Amino acid sequence: MSSPNNPAPQTLRRTLSLITLAWLFGSVWFNATSGTPYTNFAKSLNCSAFEFGLLAAIPYLASLINIPASLLTEATGQRKLLFLLGLYGQRLLWIPIALVPLYMVHLHGVTRSATLTFLFLILIMQLSGAVGGPAWLSWMGDIVPTRAAGRYFAARRVWGTFSAIPSALVAGLLLDRYTNTAPLFTSMSWCAAILIVAALFGIADIATFHWVPEVRRPPQKGIHLLQSMRAPLHDRNFLRFGAYVATITFAISFMGQFVTLYILDMLSSNGNPLTHTNTLTQLMVIVAPSVAQLLVFPIWGRCADRMGKRPLLILAGLGLVPVAVGWCFVTAEHIWLGYVLSALGAAFFAGVEVANLNLVLELSVPGQSPGSGSSGYIAVNSVIVNLAGCLGGISSGLIAQSLQNHHFHIITPFKTFTFYDVLFLLSAVMRLLAIVLFIPFIHESTARPTHEALRFMTGNIYNNLISAAAQPARLLRSTQSKLKRG
Repeated sequence: MSSPNNPAPQTLRRTLSLITLAWLFGSVWFNATSGTPYTNFAKSLNCSAFEFGLLAAIPYLASLINIPASLLTEATGQRKLLFLLGLYGQRLLWIPIALVPLYMVHLHGVTRSATLTFLFLILIMQLSGAVGGPAWLSWMGDIVPTRAAGRYFAARRVWGTFSAIPSALVAGLLLDRYTNTAPLFTSMSWCAAILIVAALFGIADIATFHWVPEVRRPPQKGIHLLQSMRAPLHDRNFLRFGAYVATITFAISFMGQFVTLYILDMLSSNGNPLTHTNTLTQLMVIVAPSVAQLLVFPIWGRCADRMGKRPLLILAGLGLVPVAVGWCFVTAEHIWLGYVLSALGAAFFAGVEVANLNLVLELSVPGQSPGSGSSGYIAVNSVIVNLAGCLGGISSGLIAQSLQNHHFHIITPFKTFTFYDVLFLLSAVMRLLAIVLFIPFIHESTARPTHEALRFMTGNIYNNLISAAAQPARLLRSTQSKLKRG
């Protein structure tokens, strides 16, 4: 006998397929609104270095309302409704984000009013999305079987790359073809058009969830509601885990928008063909990371389910440190290094994402630990991580603005070091501190030793490479066999 909380296998398969299908649309929205169209639109509005740091901080700042959103989720039990309201608002707001500043530029040119309006609309959009975040994670915690959560969400992200890669390339090619020598308003119009199309894909993502069944949970009231928020704050191991992820997030957001800005500036000022700037940047910041995640997400997911979360944090953190340092050595003459670093950065950070998602989903299921089974753990984790991301974005913006205004440059035979390189090096130091300060104090009774996790991952990578290399031979043998039978 199946029930909403324990659906029949065929119902569960259909539900999981719908959630995956949704991300095929959502991946187009996510990548189009975080790549070169978004950065170029902000550059056209004359956003300062500090404001680019602020753009990196705003998503984290908005997510601080996860606590009241989580309280609302627990008090009403309406997880699906809150998710739909919040996320529809988030996706729909991208249309005025694209059109209102564009109209203001059309009337009065690029003014501070247009720039501030753009920043304000971005904040409102992110706040709307943050309202539905705890509801979605709590809802998914009851739908996706805990024992396979790592593998499922890794596979879901992999499927998203199949729509992310072509959409990123199309956006880059359109911008290169129609905006490089065009007037400012024309360039902004093309960026706005891409953002609006992305919004439509984002709306399709959320609309798909209408067919995902709601798993009802009774509303929490009084002491039970307060306990759902208090329990995570008394779970020391959870807080140590959150501190590690928060420090890594601080370091990642510290580079934030500045990686894309650095690539665009470097390609535009070092003799490279401007006609390929946007496409090359899209290849570097979206396509290369997407391909890397396509390869490693399933492996990280299996490792999380089999080896535990702690070894993922160690392996991923150690890999992220040299990636940040490596960006100091990316130049127009060594542009290939940017592709390698983008791919490696995405591959290693995927391990942190998988571990963090597995933890909060696990703790949102009743019986995992005292106080678990609520969105309280989700909300507290989100606040810790997003507060760190917000501070990282604002800090990097302040440092960049300060060094840029003082014309900070160090000329060497290799390259001229600027404020970008300072940000990259500081990010590397913070990534290292996350490992040194927190990993020794994180405990997970079921976790395997790190060297076993490393062997497990390298074995999986090796087997995948061997399988991929042998695929042409298998296809050839299969074709020959069919010809003989024919």
